[in-house]
Amino acid sequence: MIRIPEPELMDDLTQAESYAQADFETAHSFLIRKFQDRLPQRFSPESVLDLGCGPGDMSSRLYTQFPNANFTFVDGSAFMLDLCKKRMGIMVLKKRNQKIEFKKELIQELVPESPYDLVFSNSLLHHLHDPFEFWAAVQRSIHPDSFIFISDLMRPDSLNMANHLVERYANDEPEVLKRDFYNSLLAAYRIEEVKEMLEVVRLDSKLNIELVTDRHWICYSKPRL
Repeated sequence: MIRIPEPELMDDLTQAESYAQADFETAHSFLIRKFQDRLPQRFSPESVLDLGCGPGDMSSRLYTQFPNANFTFVDGSAFMLDLCKKRMGIMVLKKRNQKIEFKKELIQELVPESPYDLVFSNSLLHHLHDPFEFWAAVQRSIHPDSFIFISDLMRPDSLNMANHLVERYANDEPEVLKRDFYNSLLAAYRIEEVKEMLEVVRLDSKLNIELVTDRHWICYSKPRL
């Protein structure tokens, strides 16, 4: 099935709020466990970059995992970033003296002042019309010892399979969210396509990629020898 791109930004408030209120507990908890399982032993980053933070569900999970790290949350949508700020604001009041930045910035324009120890991204790549802008931003944000973890949807084999996935995983969600999920599945990249991207940008020797569900893949730093 050919890829059908969707808008790069969620610039509709109703759309953003529906996404923020959706029940991603099962999927996000699963992906975070995969992330934790692949971290180097005793990994304790001083700086964390969350690319495409959205309304902050994954961001909040990262935040609680690394109590001593400084965080930068980036999203191109003002609505999404505001929702992330609200979610994180509740947690920040309960926590310590971390440095936290929220940046409304397109990934194409992201030029960090210094590299990050951890670069994390969930469900951003499929939004981008030019996926190499994503990988370029990742490369601008790392140093040789950075750990990279990326997760995203995978495009199904057919429209029928896309409809089946929506019925299976979003049947009880509002229509706007079901429509967005369907469009995101059609806009997602196949794992073979991602492998080709990694070869082009010469990250294939640095990153592993694997399919972890019927709709998700993960990509992460290979263990250092």
